[in-house]
Amino acid sequence: MGYKFYFCSFRNNKFNAPEGKVFCKFGITHNPDVLARFNPDVDDGYTKSPKYLDWDIKADFSMWFDTKDEAEAEEQRWLTEVFPNPGPTKVWVENVLDCPTNDYYTECSGITELRLLTTKQRKWVLWQLYTMRDKVKANFTETDPGKQPRDWKSDQVLNDDNGMTWS
Repeated sequence: MGYKFYFCSFRNNKFNAPEGKVFCKFGITHNPDVLARFNPDVDDGYTKSPKYLDWDIKADFSMWFDTKDEAEAEEQRWLTEVFPNPGPTKVWVENVLDCPTNDYYTECSGITELRLLTTKQRKWVLWQLYTMRDKVKANFTETDPGKQPRDWKSDQVLNDDNGMTWS
């Protein structure tokens, strides 16, 4: 079964974040709908918390990989090489938001992996991710020019013969 690598922006509706900064998450999911990963009403095997509703979550990018290992490798590249922990973008969310306790969002799996990026850093990440996907698409059409891919809209799932799937 394939896994989807994603990049999401998290804006907290309950507590104020620093001006010009946005919480972002690199992650993977087996769910075709990235946002379902954070929806407490969806039972898909992930631990959910009603506190996810404190956040306005936007799926900025996603791309299918054929295996969990491939998706995890891309996720780990961003979490350990590009925005490592420890590092200036890895923060304690509750401290940045001035939450009442340091474990306020502990039950929200994945919140501990958030990175606090500037809006400029977020734009750079999106440019990198969409450039990567464009290269995959170009490779797809070059390797089999007679095979026409479906429309490349982000809500469609595509699979090439080399095992790469994206949406």
